[in-house]
Amino acid sequence: MDLAQMRAKLSAIVAKLNEFNGLESFDDAAVEAIDSLNAEFETLKKQIEAKEKLEAMNAVASTSVRKTAPEVSARVEVVANKVDRNGGFKSFGEFLNAVKGEATGRKDRRFENTLFERNGEDGGFLVPEDMLSSVTKKLSSDESLLAKTRQFTVSGNSLTLPTDESSPWNGGVSTYWVAEGAAITDSKGKIGQASLKLNKLAAMIKITDELSEDSVALESFMLAMAPESIMHTINSAIISGNGVGKPTGILNSGFKITASKEGGQTADTIVAKNIIKMYSKMIPAARAGAVWYINAGCEEQLRLMKDDVGNFIYLSPGSQMNQSPYGLLMGLPVIPMIGSLPQLGDEGDIVLANLSYYYTIVKSGGLKQAVSSHLYFDRDIQAFKFTMRLDGNCPFKTPVSTEFGSHQMSAFITLEAR
Repeated sequence: MDLAQMRAKLSAIVAKLNEFNGLESFDDAAVEAIDSLNAEFETLKKQIEAKEKLEAMNAVASTSVRKTAPEVSARVEVVANKVDRNGGFKSFGEFLNAVKGEATGRKDRRFENTLFERNGEDGGFLVPEDMLSSVTKKLSSDESLLAKTRQFTVSGNSLTLPTDESSPWNGGVSTYWVAEGAAITDSKGKIGQASLKLNKLAAMIKITDELSEDSVALESFMLAMAPESIMHTINSAIISGNGVGKPTGILNSGFKITASKEGGQTADTIVAKNIIKMYSKMIPAARAGAVWYINAGCEEQLRLMKDDVGNFIYLSPGSQMNQSPYGLLMGLPVIPMIGSLPQLGDEGDIVLANLSYYYTIVKSGGLKQAVSSHLYFDRDIQAFKFTMRLDGNCPFKTPVSTEFGSHQMSAFITLEAR
């Protein structure tokens, strides 16, 4: 029996088994028949698998004796597939040195690969995506604010989203207790729109020939400097961007609430009542994902902070009660930032935020990098350019208020300048 006949027999067994699908219950005869067909199915399945393996081995054995040595070709094909995503280059440094050779007339045939797209602005080459993994990983780290936003990937240049800022008690969809037979009052939410349009972020790094000749040092330098700079710029825009050619930051959002300082509070200080007031203004549903972002200069004051009865309210990281790498304040993580946030005493030096209420759009393809040795060839310098297109904004225009009373709440809370 050949493979075709075995597979046909297997299909016939499956067809017989399907005949039992319509039965609501199985008598002893049906159970016995199903067991018999199942056993025959398993046996035939193993025979087919063995037959397929045997035919595959025979095919390899028969090709190994050909004069054209196809087994070498097969091995070469495997190697090509392994490095194909990097276009044949073993490392980022090797790729950069090959680009440098293009400027001096040393053509590298690996650039004939359709993987490499030339950059029309300066004649450079887009770097393969796999070589950018270390950079893009940095943009999704704990230090990155972009990674914590509600992010949308777009293929075009903009995105418009519907928003509903109404609460159940202030003009949104209304719900009523209805008497038997009474008509139900209709209602509809107040739907608005939030529009985001891509902006271009670019960073150019110039590298001397001396550094570029050491491919290992060059790769380490580029993958350390570039992501730090890009991440810092994006973080700053999410915090304080003015919306002109860049995202609109939460400090400039109409959704933000500023908690007032205490009367007579000393300049450049943070006190326990500030923290309690800020926390009370965080929307209850947003508290679970909220984080305290602080200028690193605030941390010392938080560590020493006590409430009115002398209890410390900051839980240090790595302590017996807190095994996380970050401190806890009102049960929420505290992330110190060396940049992006204003200095101690200014509004924004400490921010309580749930960034899922901040929307960002990123161009499909994410971060792009191009390298060229043409632009600064007369000075033995290579230029590396990173570009990324994104935008960000909070779609909600105003804070929300409680149903009874006028207590305002938001997902972005700052402390008044002191």
